[in-house]
Amino acid sequence: MVKRFSPLNIILGLILVSFASTSVSATDLDETTRTIPLDSTGTTVILTPEQVKRGKRLFNASCGQCHVGGGTKTNPNLGLEPDALSLATPARDNINALVDYMKNPTSYDGLEDIAELHPSIKSADIFP
Repeated sequence: MVKRFSPLNIILGLILVSFASTSVSATDLDETTRTIPLDSTGTTVILTPEQVKRGKRLFNASCGQCHVGGGTKTNPNLGLEPDALSLATPARDNINALVDYMKNPTSYDGLEDIAELHPSIKSADIFP
């Protein structure tokens, strides 16, 4: 059975695979690189080259302005590498955690709601 992923899941999955190489096309990424964590239990999914391609396009259009090259414009000490995302509270190193973050964004320590500062589903009226 093929599991379908929403564009949001694809874009967030792309964050997790984007650090293999910024100049590689989706078709050049091997299956190991396209295998990403789905949840905190260790379940993984394999993105298709088409999903990676669409995710890259969505990331560049929606996130690329502030997250150029995987960095974070508002805090250059924090990046989008899986290791950095795993240290956030709550951890943001899998698709489900990133989807939760896009619904309810919080500061890196998890203490402050930042929906008015960061594009999210919660702030879609502010960041269309």
